[in-house]
Amino acid sequence: MPNAQTALKNRHAGLGPNVDLIGQPGSRSLLSTPCLVLDRRALEGNVASAAAYAASRKMALRPHAKSHKCSRIAALQIEAGAVGICAATVGEAEALGGAGIGNILVTSNLSQRSKMERLARLAASGCTVTAVVDDPEMTGQLGAVAQAQGVVLDVLVDVDLGRHRNGVTSVEQALGVAARIAANPALRFKGLQAYASHISHVEGFAERTAAAQKSVAEILEIRAALTAAGHVVSCISGGSTGTLHIDAEMDCYTELQCGSYVFNDVEYRSIDLDGRNSDLFAPALFVRVSVIGRNVAGRVTCDGGNKQFSAKGTLPGFLVPPVPGAVYRPDSDEHGIIELPAYAVQPALGTGFELIVPHCDPTLNLYDHLHVVDGDTLVDIWPIEGRGAF
Repeated sequence: MPNAQTALKNRHAGLGPNVDLIGQPGSRSLLSTPCLVLDRRALEGNVASAAAYAASRKMALRPHAKSHKCSRIAALQIEAGAVGICAATVGEAEALGGAGIGNILVTSNLSQRSKMERLARLAASGCTVTAVVDDPEMTGQLGAVAQAQGVVLDVLVDVDLGRHRNGVTSVEQALGVAARIAANPALRFKGLQAYASHISHVEGFAERTAAAQKSVAEILEIRAALTAAGHVVSCISGGSTGTLHIDAEMDCYTELQCGSYVFNDVEYRSIDLDGRNSDLFAPALFVRVSVIGRNVAGRVTCDGGNKQFSAKGTLPGFLVPPVPGAVYRPDSDEHGIIELPAYAVQPALGTGFELIVPHCDPTLNLYDHLHVVDGDTLVDIWPIEGRGAF
């Protein structure tokens, strides 16, 4: 079969236009752009670093797969010692469970019966599934669905620590929901989900620590009340990359849900993660773009715009800039601009650049594939199975 037809067949099989470059020396610089690039060595180092730190503190790690939505990365995390993973949606859990990931906590509350039924079917398939609830009615519906499917679901009471989007807001509410769980034979009370998402990017380490301590005080008050009421709180799940080196030092959480550490995006690189400004995690996820226009002085146009980056005002960062002081700005749906200092020579047409993603979770959700590189070589292409799954 001619090469063009073979390439087309492979693309239709879901591998994308760069599949023929796998294994070719120097293929990283030949990638058709824009595309998402994953540095395998940096990824593996980040996974190992977080796993080692959690183990040194005798903490379980349950990384949040909403950051990567990829079964290959989830498998690496579990091989390194993670007890399982988190998923933000039932769809993510289905995609990753279908790819062989066997222990999943779905961190979002479910109110639609159809989603509860999907979660129960995933549990019936042999996957260990944990759900979260924050409402007595929700709890009753989930129990009825689980009973109809013939499964028993582990359940955590979701706690609001200040974001005010979901979670019980008082000790009394927590006691009420826990009682409903304990009374249902198809549900098994395991403890609390307590994720303080609003503090994960607080800039100052001392300020972030103080906010985390406040959250822990609220969690411990609820835990004490549940224990006094006869409930066994065996799991308290929460935390983020931004509080990894804070939460692990407190006598509260039993497992940590850190996710973005695998990639270490621009937003997390901008904060002090351990109080010593240590370079804990390497940037591993990039959008590769190419220069496609240079007719205006002081700038060049590239093929990566708003459809390739997602951020709330944070700009991508160059892995290697064309010159010091260059700035990359997504400029429209399809195009980005590299703004150059006045003295700089414009990069040539076709020159490629890799940009550290501003916010990894939503940027990754814009792509179907991760182009895995080792040095200057494309070594594999991994599907992002959970992309867009709800």
